[in-house]
Amino acid sequence: MINNSSIAAHLFLVFACLAWGGSYAVGRFGLSEGSALWLTLWRWGPGSVLFAAYLISKWDQHGSIIRANLPRLTLISALGVVVYPATLFMAVAQTTALNASLYLSVAPVLIVLISSFVWKERVGLVGAAAVLFGLLGALVLVFRGSLEALFAFQIASSDIWAIVSALAWAGYCVSLPLKPAGLSEVSFLGVLVVIGSLVLAALAVASGGVVPMPDTPLVAWSMVYFALFPSILAFLAWNWGTRRVGPSIAAPYNNLVPFFGGALGVLLLGERIETYHLWGGSFVLLGLVLNSMRR
Repeated sequence: MINNSSIAAHLFLVFACLAWGGSYAVGRFGLSEGSALWLTLWRWGPGSVLFAAYLISKWDQHGSIIRANLPRLTLISALGVVVYPATLFMAVAQTTALNASLYLSVAPVLIVLISSFVWKERVGLVGAAAVLFGLLGALVLVFRGSLEALFAFQIASSDIWAIVSALAWAGYCVSLPLKPAGLSEVSFLGVLVVIGSLVLAALAVASGGVVPMPDTPLVAWSMVYFALFPSILAFLAWNWGTRRVGPSIAAPYNNLVPFFGGALGVLLLGERIETYHLWGGSFVLLGLVLNSMRR
């Protein structure tokens, strides 16, 4: 029986995916006047202050666990908090939000492939077919449906950043089983955000000395969006919704992220849907459907 709490949970999950998908369109919209590095820092920086205060209050409980597992926590943070969003913003600064979001839709297939090597998970025939169709879709997107580009091996730099972003997200998801036992979910996320923000701040200083402040309303609103919606609010909504409906029901909602990212790119930024988008997206979708049939 569906109750109000269940309906709210599903709406919260949709909101989280919409906020994450909006990162592509807003990143494309605001990055014309800023760098991907400091926009990434502004995405996590404000939230890291709140998480740092929370971690300090829980240090007696989790401090020893954090110190003992700092290397693995740093690795997970580097993948999910630093590399994934930074390369995503680098991609959307040079390509369309639709293109970049379609690349992320390959991530579930990459997760299957990487998990088979790292955690020795059995792929099976259906899983292998899912991987092949996902990779085929990625190739169509990378080479824009052109055999000439394929044979000449011509790849735009934006495509490389988008691929690195998808690989980083897949690596982050595969590395989540490395979460230290005894560390709460909130503390785990807080540690990742704080570590990632420190790394991003160091990179910002190394690249330019000082992280610039927003000098136009466009950049300012972009930073406000990234600081609130895809970071704190989206994670809170996702965690709350998942606790209400369960992980197995919440998991398929991840596929809404590239859908919202591409749709917002078309609706808000006037990006064109090319034929290779349809072919590549169809192969990726087929890979996702096959992957959902795995047992």
